[in-house]
Amino acid sequence: MGHTGAKIRKIRELRNLTQDYVAGRLGISQSNYARIEKDNVGISDERLQQLAEILGTTAENIEGFDEQVVFNISSSTNVHAINNVRELVNHYHISAELKQLYEDKIRLLEEKITHLERAQKVL
Repeated sequence: MGHTGAKIRKIRELRNLTQDYVAGRLGISQSNYARIEKDNVGISDERLQQLAEILGTTAENIEGFDEQVVFNISSSTNVHAINNVRELVNHYHISAELKQLYEDKIRLLEEKITHLERAQKVL
């Protein structure tokens, strides 16, 4: 399972999630979660399944994740390679829970902006 932590980190970053958020969902401290991403501790199959669910993917997709495929899509002109990337990207759908989390966050930020704009007009 070598470098699984690094793969988890890349997927988490692509999902724009913080270590604090993922650690909270796992019920562990951020520092303990950081040890997972640094490959300082082993990851059980159960923990990998939990992480996959949080990241909106599968344990198999985490283990098979290849950042070169994801980050080199713009430089690829080979139709076969592009189709492979599309297939890979389809495996990383955002879960309904994660989508709702982002929508709630956007709504709260919009409300905060409106509140701040009103407060500024009062001054």
